[in-house]
Amino acid sequence: MPKNDNIIVALDVGTKKVTTLVAKIESDRKVQFIGKGVARNDNGIIAGNVVNMEATTRSIQESIAEAEKIADIHIKSVYIGLSGDHVASMNSHGVVTVRGREVAQTDIDRVIEQARNISLPSDRQIINVEIGEFVVDDQAGIRNPKGMAGRRLEVKVHILTSSSAMLKNLAKSVEDAGLRVEDVLVNGIASGWAVLEEDEKQLGVALIDIGEGTTDITVYHKGDPVYTSVVPMGGKFITTDISYAMRIPPMEAERIKCRFGSARPDFVASDEEIEVSIIGTEEKKVKKVHFLASVLAPRVEEILMAVRKRLNEEMKESLIQTNIVLTGGTSELKDIQSLAKDVFEQPVRIGKPKINEASSGFKDVLSSPSFSTSVGIINYFAERGKMRFKDKGSGFMSRLGEFFRRFFE
Repeated sequence: MPKNDNIIVALDVGTKKVTTLVAKIESDRKVQFIGKGVARNDNGIIAGNVVNMEATTRSIQESIAEAEKIADIHIKSVYIGLSGDHVASMNSHGVVTVRGREVAQTDIDRVIEQARNISLPSDRQIINVEIGEFVVDDQAGIRNPKGMAGRRLEVKVHILTSSSAMLKNLAKSVEDAGLRVEDVLVNGIASGWAVLEEDEKQLGVALIDIGEGTTDITVYHKGDPVYTSVVPMGGKFITTDISYAMRIPPMEAERIKCRFGSARPDFVASDEEIEVSIIGTEEKKVKKVHFLASVLAPRVEEILMAVRKRLNEEMKESLIQTNIVLTGGTSELKDIQSLAKDVFEQPVRIGKPKINEASSGFKDVLSSPSFSTSVGIINYFAERGKMRFKDKGSGFMSRLGEFFRRFFE
């Protein structure tokens, strides 16, 4: 049984399923996945919000148990992902006068604290503070200002907030499963750490993670997240439409959506047929695949148009210079890339998690877009210094990680 030293456990509590990923983090930050657990969560979450705490806790326990068995460890604490239309974001800015001749860690702490010192309603709280660029005097684009000569220090940050009640409900479900919550990360930020290239972030990209109950939007500009939002629609809405239109059970609707569904009816042969089970009977009927596509395509387009509307209203699409990246389980729907190109009038690619060879036993499975959030949670906390490595020095990222931890506490 491997020791729990340098182990990160990600817990993605979604509308359709709960995913647990266990990874061992080497001293050079290389991630090696050693365990995975997936459990259905049909009744516990709706659009990112906990609606049945008992059902959610059971699904978490099942997912954790499977991951423990595969990884051969006992899981005590987890890093969790958060979504839902209660998630919001804002950009903030801090400025301080440097107290010495050079920028010290205390100056960095002070300027970040000032930037995050925003007014929030009593029912909301800060979840993540994403550090953007620092400016020392007139020199911009600085990532680590420590030790630089200057008198004025500025920082730009991207702040993500959540409903306190929604976060507490999710945290309690996790705690009721016998686990400790180490930290929380908004799903849209997490997915970016799994599927985006640095060049995309620098030039400008919109990441659209279409999950089962929500669609998470994150826009990057000059390497940093500048906009995060959640549309309360996802793959479950598509499945429900199919179920009603064809009078078939939801599980059957999900099956044929994944296997035969297309987001472009004009790409489907008019004579192709499938056999489906009819709800309430043992009878089976033959349906046209073209009819299936005509049922699901409008809902897919509605989701994508809702995303485009948010980008138009909030972000101005001129910030997105390279492309749109789709990820999440629904991004695996056939021909969705083609439809998205038409909706956004920009290049679109499907984002898949990048899994290194150290995790060869999990590479094929975890390379699916449906694991983007959970893989991203692992990558984020491994890179951001949340782990206390025995050989870790007192570098900037280490102290910044502890600084963030004080925010959450």
